[in-house]
Amino acid sequence: MQKFKMNREDPKQPNKEGSADERALHSGFKQYGIYSGIVFQMLATMGLGFWGGKKINDWFEVSSNLLTVGIGFAAMAVALYNLITQLNKIQKNEN
Repeated sequence: MQKFKMNREDPKQPNKEGSADERALHSGFKQYGIYSGIVFQMLATMGLGFWGGKKINDWFEVSSNLLTVGIGFAAMAVALYNLITQLNKIQKNEN
């Protein structure tokens, strides 16, 4: 629900912009949400990578954890790539 402030020139017309403090607060919460979403996406990517690597390692009955580590590091590389591309998109949108 959008709150309207009364326009000082014409009290019958609401002001849609709000104060600078409200815009800054809204912007801060929006940035917090974006960056925390990126963190959870990275955690999910890496977690699924290591979990999937362990499952594949158990499936092929490999005595060492080579597949677990290899697939886990590949998932970390994918997570870092996604992080960099998302941060670049955010930076382009701010400018």
